[in-house]
Amino acid sequence: MSQQKTDMESSTRNPSSPPSEMGREKKSFSVVKYLFFGFNIFVWLLGCGVLAVAIWLWSSRGPSTSVIPTHAFLSASSLCIISSIIILVIGFMGCCGAFLENQCLLIGYFILVLLVFALEITAGSLGFVMKDKVRGVIHSELSGGIRYDYRTEVQIEHQSKNSSLYDKDSKGWSTSLDALQRDLQCCGVDNHTDWYNIQAWPDEQKVPESCCVVPSTQCGYGDVSQWYQRGCLEEMEYWFTKNMYILGVTGITIGSIQILAMVAAIAQFCYIRSKRFPL
Repeated sequence: MSQQKTDMESSTRNPSSPPSEMGREKKSFSVVKYLFFGFNIFVWLLGCGVLAVAIWLWSSRGPSTSVIPTHAFLSASSLCIISSIIILVIGFMGCCGAFLENQCLLIGYFILVLLVFALEITAGSLGFVMKDKVRGVIHSELSGGIRYDYRTEVQIEHQSKNSSLYDKDSKGWSTSLDALQRDLQCCGVDNHTDWYNIQAWPDEQKVPESCCVVPSTQCGYGDVSQWYQRGCLEEMEYWFTKNMYILGVTGITIGSIQILAMVAAIAQFCYIRSKRFPL
């Protein structure tokens, strides 16, 4: 008995003795909690930024700022709005769940991140398996958009003066296609002949200024050597092939972050539950 008493007194007097298991557990939980909270603050701010970009695209370039005009939900503005809403909800649930130590919010956060992760895996797998079909859809959409939906700046300005003729979607589509051709240095879907005799200039064999190596007012007429020779579909495929490594690393990084976020949410949930409902 005296030996046990001596041991207890020595452990009490020794301030350098290791912390208890409960203290280490609480400290680990606090570290995970605040890291998780800070990460989701960043996610929430990212969602605000994406939403601001979406609003700008919607107001300045039209709701269908997309290279696939008949699929409005694939437009840049629509995708930005959808993704920003998802990011904002996830960030809000993560922040509140960590700060308030709310089990329901943490489980909801876990489920949402898991669904997004599953959608990413599904979309990537379907895109790889059905790449020929996706290529065909993009080819037909681009060809149809060039032939029937493209408008020159002069035509857009003329339509804007007549509200009954003004089509904001056509403006967005035309601006997006011109930007695509300038950025990828391409012309048409397969080649420059895709621009011949389109609805914007029937009975004329010309191309828009965005097809010209050196853009000028009359560069779309006549000299074929002054135009980009490759089609945009070929350049898009080449861009994806060239950047496959970067896209792969980016996808793996995002997936790893999502998995770590789900693990952190479950760890906090289990710790909170064990303290409120001890076994």
